[in-house]
Amino acid sequence: MEQSQGKLIVLEGIDGSGISTQTVRLKNFLETKYGLKVVLTKEPSDGPIGTIIRQILSGRVVGVSASSLALLFAADRLDHNNNKIKPALRQGDYVICDRYIWSSFAYQGMQNDISWIKEINKYAYKPDLTIFIKVRPETSLKRILGSRFQTEIFEKVEILEQVLANYIKIFTEWKDLGEEVRVINGEQEPNLVEMDIALAVEQFLQNNQLQRD
Repeated sequence: MEQSQGKLIVLEGIDGSGISTQTVRLKNFLETKYGLKVVLTKEPSDGPIGTIIRQILSGRVVGVSASSLALLFAADRLDHNNNKIKPALRQGDYVICDRYIWSSFAYQGMQNDISWIKEINKYAYKPDLTIFIKVRPETSLKRILGSRFQTEIFEKVEILEQVLANYIKIFTEWKDLGEEVRVINGEQEPNLVEMDIALAVEQFLQNNQLQRD
């Protein structure tokens, strides 16, 4: 890869962990402190497949099997890679993604074999840094119910407990493989979470600079 290659930073966590808020704050931090050009994106993406997924998650489209939904997420990810993420990285931009491949392991992994989830996502661009914002399911649901009237199909305490367990499992697996992963205490006030994420990203940037030097 060329020297100007950008970096893909992903924020992950169960619903209500504050990912959307923190992606915006991280973008502002990188632009202000480092003068980087940052692209903010999310999954499901804004593409045609992502639009269908959001309709399924909200309950507007019904009758889609768990395996079909997993395939839609994998297809949306490749479309997202080819049309937004990779072009931005090639330009040297930093891409911050609100959810990515771990979400498939955590959510679709509840009703599908994890090895199959890995197989259908094996061509997805691997993140340079994944930040896991960890919150308890009780905290998650309290925030969700306090912020909006309608909940999505995955937002129930029992389900969130299983999703969290899957997140912890994939975090541990990637950490053991030597991937760049960080865990952040999402139970804190948003400003403290923001500071912890900024510190984690600064350490990542410094380590990458040292490797180049």
